[in-house]
Amino acid sequence: MSTEEAPFPPRDWRDVWAYPEDDVVAGFREHRAGDPEPGPNRSPGYRWGWANRRSSHEPDGMDHIRRNYIHATRHDWPFANSARPQ
Repeated sequence: MSTEEAPFPPRDWRDVWAYPEDDVVAGFREHRAGDPEPGPNRSPGYRWGWANRRSSHEPDGMDHIRRNYIHATRHDWPFANSARPQ
């Protein structure tokens, strides 16, 4: 993990925004019920995607971050129309 990469778990929606989209999608797609949670050998974005898939059947206390992220990306906030980090 680079020192510039957002941490996991995310502190707020801005951390989620900073996760590379490909990592988030990979984590989401690779989640399987019953699998152990990914460790620090996986990127924070991957772990966030994995946690999002799991959250549909196991609450994790991060729904407020999800709601704020969705709100930010649907409205004209400063980050909403800027390019996602690569």
